[in-house]
Order: sequence, then C-alpha cells, then structure tokens
Amino acid sequence: MGSTDFISLDDSLWPLLVAGFVGLPTLQQQEEHFAQLLIHLRREEKCLLILDTRQVRMMTGEHRQKLVQFAREHHALIRTQVLGCAAVITSPVMKLAASLVLHFSPPPMPYFITHSLPEAARWTAKCLDGAGQSHAAERIRVHLGPPLESLAG
Repeated sequence: MGSTDFISLDDSLWPLLVAGFVGLPTLQQQEEHFAQLLIHLRREEKCLLILDTRQVRMMTGEHRQKLVQFAREHHALIRTQVLGCAAVITSPVMKLAASLVLHFSPPPMPYFITHSLPEAARWTAKCLDGAGQSHAAERIRVHLGPPLESLAG
C-alpha cells in the first residue's frame, strides 16, 4: 500500500456522492470514508451514491467484512437516506468481490452495477428524476455523462 492508495468522497454534485477508490486503501482510510459518509447520511436529505472502483486493485477479506459490518450497522439510515447506488466496476475480481458483499449484505436500496461512469450517471439521474429532483438530475447528466442524444448517433 502506497501513498497513492486512497478513497475520495466528492459531494460537489449533491445529492450525489461519488466515492472514488484508488489502489488498495488501508483499513484506516476505509474507516475514515465510512465516517465521512455518515456525516452526509445524517444530513437528513435523500442522496445517491456512485462507487467508482475503476482504479482499485482488490478488496481484502477484512475490507469486505468491514463493509458488510458498516452496511448492517447503518442499515436503517441507509434505507431511509439513500435513493440508490450505482457501482462502476471494470475488474472481474472486483465484480466477484461485489457479488460476495451483495450476497451477505443485500442493499436496502436500488442498486445498479455497470462498467462505465456515464452509465452510472444516467442511472442515478433517472433515480433523481423519479424522486422529483429533475434539476439535480440534469446537473449530473451534464457533469458526468454524455447527453443521451449523443449516444444515438
């Protein structure tokens, strides 16, 4: 684990939180990420998550256990505050790890797994549209994904 391994949490497109995972973050970094996430969840405003794992190496068994423990411990808060979660996963190993986590701790909200950030952005924007937050949905489409019209041609 080097100094380039980290987890970021970007709230610049609130109510969307984008968590970026790079390298193999330490367990301490994972705990700090959970603490930051809890601050946002306790705002009592609905939000959505994008988990961007395109640059992560692999989660250890201990990382997965801590994730499952966090999800179970905060299940009610996650259920009431999170409208949905999209995970961007390109690694076959990470897809396997995600399926294990989802098996042992099914999420209390809708989720979507994809290989691209624009697809994740479109899915989260659609969730926001459904929640009556079209303005926020459009900001996400503009900043994270190509407009749907550009995909047709």
